[in-house]
Amino acid sequence: MLSLKLLYNSPFSSLLTAWSRVRKKDPENCVTSALDDPELDSDPLRAEYVRSVPEAQLFKGVLLQGYLVPADVVEGMEDMDIRDDDVFVITYPKSGTTWTEEIVSLIYKGGDVSKVDKELLVYRVHHVEVGRPLGHLRFLRNLRSPRLLATHLPLPLLPRALREKPRCKIVYVMRNPKDTAVSYYHHHKMSTFLGNSTSSFDRFLQHFMAGHVVYGSWFDHVLPYWQFCKGHPNNVFFMTYEELKLDLRGMVLRLCDFLERPLSDEAVDAVVRHCTFESMKTNKMVNREQLPIADLFDMTKSKFMRKGIIGDWKNHFTPEQSSAFDDLCAARLADCDLPIVSEPQDAEALFEQFGRILYNHPEMQDSCSAPERTWSSDEDSDDPDPLVEFQPRFQSRRCFETFFQMYLQSDPVTLLS
Repeated sequence: MLSLKLLYNSPFSSLLTAWSRVRKKDPENCVTSALDDPELDSDPLRAEYVRSVPEAQLFKGVLLQGYLVPADVVEGMEDMDIRDDDVFVITYPKSGTTWTEEIVSLIYKGGDVSKVDKELLVYRVHHVEVGRPLGHLRFLRNLRSPRLLATHLPLPLLPRALREKPRCKIVYVMRNPKDTAVSYYHHHKMSTFLGNSTSSFDRFLQHFMAGHVVYGSWFDHVLPYWQFCKGHPNNVFFMTYEELKLDLRGMVLRLCDFLERPLSDEAVDAVVRHCTFESMKTNKMVNREQLPIADLFDMTKSKFMRKGIIGDWKNHFTPEQSSAFDDLCAARLADCDLPIVSEPQDAEALFEQFGRILYNHPEMQDSCSAPERTWSSDEDSDDPDPLVEFQPRFQSRRCFETFFQMYLQSDPVTLLS
């Protein structure tokens, strides 16, 4: 088993790094050391974070980890060939990536758990930007179809063929930003490639809110993908971590439908049993306790799959931090119709009334022309109006009225679950 520190502290690694710097000619289209950013010292908060991440890299304004993200792979991503039967799982870090990868992998194995319970997930779903120092792009090209791929890259850094006219399937998973921040904080503490951070949660939250973290701002990552989904609803399935928590079986059915991989009821039940968060935590094929490279994670600092609950942010945020974060969300989401639900009871209320937190349907392409309500309401009814009773934070009433109109179009998969 290779050691991460030995691999990157070896003379061979130093030679590779030197060669990658020598061959670069166009700095705007090349990965550079984040420490060489001429504007770094003008922002002490950003400089502090960058210096805490070993070999941190910068590409087109996006901060990337140094370990296991080869520069030639990131630079060559633009021209990567995409196949029609590829499947991409895309997330901001700590948003349900591993969970969704295991579900998708098992769906493609026909729900047969015996085909996945002895093979590491990293050998079944391959991250496009994370891999071997040499030959990773060639390795991806040589994979058999259908390729199951994953990435944390922001939309502008995806392959051109994927951005401009996606013909394959893309599953994007969003998690509410408060819980994401908490999970990413613990991930920094345990991850060698992120420097095994010793900073306080308060300090990390400042970095997170400013977007000074690996893969950049949560908002700059999620919002473009949300718009991308609305423009390509047949090829992009946008779902949330909270939906997986509240209705795993229903989301498995929706994924089967989207991926055009129908399963029998028995197979769906097998996927659900295998992919509960509690089961995943103890599954060594997915929980990162067994990996081909040693010392990637310090499990004494935190577990890779930690709590998996909605609302863990309440155990970390002070009232002042929560208020500041709410203000940031209000500013960044003011003109957006994307619902963000960070309260467990709000997520449950949405599910109880509408069957989903988000809605995915071809009619959703234009959020400004939502379909008419398909149900009639008796003026004397005692039933509360959901547009009045449910007022999630951060959003304008206009956006949520449009959003709830979308819910009222029947979801064929909801009717089956």
